[in-house]
Amino acid sequence: MATTVFQTPIKLVFGEGTVDRVGQEAALLGNRALVVVGGSSARKTGLLDKVLGDLKSNGVETFVSEGITPNPRSSTVDDAARVAAEHKVDLIIGLGGGSVMDASKAINLAYSGGHPVFDYYTGAADPKAVTAKAALMLVCTMAATGSEFNNWAVVTNWETHEKRAMGVPVFYPATSIVDPTLTLSMPADQVAKGGLDIFLHVMENYITHQDGAPMADALREAIMKVAVDWLPQSVKDPKDLQARSNLSWASTLGCSQIIALGGGLGYRPIHLIEHPVSGYFDVAHGDGLAALTPAWLRQSMEVRGDRIAKIGKNVFGVSGDPVDAIDAWLDSIGMKVTLRQFGVTEDMFEAMAQTALDTSRGFLPKDAVHNSVDAIVRLYKAAF
Repeated sequence: MATTVFQTPIKLVFGEGTVDRVGQEAALLGNRALVVVGGSSARKTGLLDKVLGDLKSNGVETFVSEGITPNPRSSTVDDAARVAAEHKVDLIIGLGGGSVMDASKAINLAYSGGHPVFDYYTGAADPKAVTAKAALMLVCTMAATGSEFNNWAVVTNWETHEKRAMGVPVFYPATSIVDPTLTLSMPADQVAKGGLDIFLHVMENYITHQDGAPMADALREAIMKVAVDWLPQSVKDPKDLQARSNLSWASTLGCSQIIALGGGLGYRPIHLIEHPVSGYFDVAHGDGLAALTPAWLRQSMEVRGDRIAKIGKNVFGVSGDPVDAIDAWLDSIGMKVTLRQFGVTEDMFEAMAQTALDTSRGFLPKDAVHNSVDAIVRLYKAAF
């Protein structure tokens, strides 16, 4: 039996109103902070001003880096790293959703190591040799990626259309604050995209962990069921705080080391194959996942049918076709979509498939259902 090692240095502060503790928690970590945000929403809602005021009242000097986009660009990360170096910050605070949190991790890596950030993703520079110059703090505003409770970050090189994932020690936040009230301002379509990401983080690992394990399966089924049960309500009623809180818990746990407890872990082929969809066409990650999921499930039934059926029974409560049940759930949250809808073109399928393989080496095992250009092209065509 494989050995499981569980260790996390992250202090998690979860609950309604915990955003009021940002300044207090930040003062324990540093004195000069780079606050990283996305577009204009943090300013429009007043959240950025609230956080900056709280940091100031707790003696933390602040500098702001704005403009992090979905599918965060390596060039934007490098620009922000230069700002961090200019001000010699000892704390980086990511205030936003998954893209902002991932970018904040990557900014700390580039700032601390001195190389362009994508050098670390391609292996041109060694990320494990980097000692962080700044502590990292994440304030999560969206239930989706779970970046607040792990040491992974995804960054896109827009020049080469490579979207790569990496997990390294310097990416661990020291403290993460998850206040579900911050998610109430998210539009329903963004909630749906994020909720699907939560579900797939666990579903993909569950299905590809071929033999399963009783405790691991039970933990993953519980997280999936919370996402399945509470995402439709979160989409339907934007002010339902209980629904958003439950979804936030599923997000925080679903992409953490928690799902490895109980023995064994699979991998995430849909995520890996979606990355070129975002990398070439700048499709929202959740939309790309939604388009690929039914086709991947259908094409995986022959070798993973027992695991997929178990999800149907234990998560969706059906004894019939489990893919039909997942399809119906996607429809209920407005995520029954195709690649065609987002401007993806068939002439790029082979290049995308090759990029998926090139950027996924080490993550896709040899026995993966989609582990060749031809197989991935078939998947793209079925999802088109």
